[in-house]
This record gives sequence, structure tokens and C-alpha cells, in this order.
Amino acid sequence: MRTFTIKITLESDALIGSGEGFGAIIDTDIVFDKVGIPYIPARRTKGCLRDSAREVCAMLERAGIDSFIDLRKEEKNEDEYKVVNDVFGRAGQEKPSPVFFSGLTIENYDANRKWLEYLLKEYKELLSVQSVLSAFTEIRQQTAIKDGVAKEHSLRTVRVVKKGVKFEGEIQVESDNAIELLSLACLNLKNIGTKRNRGFGEVLCELFEGDREHTVIDRLEALCIN
Repeated sequence: MRTFTIKITLESDALIGSGEGFGAIIDTDIVFDKVGIPYIPARRTKGCLRDSAREVCAMLERAGIDSFIDLRKEEKNEDEYKVVNDVFGRAGQEKPSPVFFSGLTIENYDANRKWLEYLLKEYKELLSVQSVLSAFTEIRQQTAIKDGVAKEHSLRTVRVVKKGVKFEGEIQVESDNAIELLSLACLNLKNIGTKRNRGFGEVLCELFEGDREHTVIDRLEALCIN
């Protein structure tokens, strides 16, 4: 098994939603831990990379490049690429997929969380979970517009993670055949979270093995030239 590090840098504010609100104040909130540090759940990362992998396969198919990744379709579903399901898993299958995703956390997460747990316990009058959360986030308000006029009762308040925040986590890969697809899926991933049509969630996604960035772009460019 090979272990890789995935790093995601927010290039715009991002709404990595929890699917819940925050009381009567915030309609759509983000995911954060018990001390107020935002994170990206493993399921969200896996889902985004799966969608990105589908896009990669479609682009390679349209470009006529079938020697880099096996682009065969599923026998019972011509809309699905077999390699994507092999890497990310199939619904209902008993055997786990050959790729394991951890949740993505901020840099030096463990040390920061331990210090914050201590400070929140010992200095309750000076520090709160909400004050920690506000260091990483901003509150935004939006309203729907129709014919140049704000629609009545359409005002919504959301909490977003600030541009520039960096997340990282591990990807463990059992199959070498999955690495090329993962590398291209990371390279192709440009957005994460919701409200992306409003400019939220632009990201830079990088894949590292140790200290070296893992990329197959040179090999792919050579195929395109030839």
C-alpha cells in the first residue's frame, strides 16, 4: 500500500456545507470540529474526486487518448467508466475500494486542536468555539434577484471558509493502477462545496508522495504530442 498526501488550498471562499443551519442566525453552515476548526469530510473529498475522475475520463475519450487509462465502460451502464468504479467503489459492493481517504484538516491540526482544547477549558471568559470559528470563516448574506429586484423572503445567511485556508489529508492506495487516475483527478479538481456558480469553492488540489508532488502531466503531454 502506498500513502499519498492530498493538499487543497482555497482560492476563493468556500461553502463546505454540513447540510444544517446554526440556530435562527445561519441558514447554511459549514463542517467544523468541537473546538471550531473547519475540516473537509472524507466522503466529500472522495465524491469530488470521483466526479473529477469521470470528467478526466470523458476528456481523454474525446481526445482519443485510450492508452493512458483504461476507458472501457461498465457492461450494464454505458454512462459509467469501469476504472472510476474500480478505484472509487460501486454502490452496494461488499469489497472495499482500493483507495482509502482520510478527512482533510488544516495544517498542524493535531497540535492546534490540543492547544485550543486547553485554552477553551482554562480561559472560557476569553475564548469560545465561535471565536475560533470566526478566525477561519466569514458570514455572508445573499438574496435571490428577479427582474432586477430582490425576491421577498429570499434572504439567506451562510457561513463560508475564508480564501487561503489550506487543508491536507492522506490517501492510501492499494492498487498502482489507481494512482494515474487519482493524479489526474486532483489536477482537474477546481471546485468544491456548494454555490459554486456564485464564485464559491475555487481550489488548487495537489497530490504528494512524501515531499515530492506526484504528477503524470509530462507523460500525458507526451502522448498528446505524439
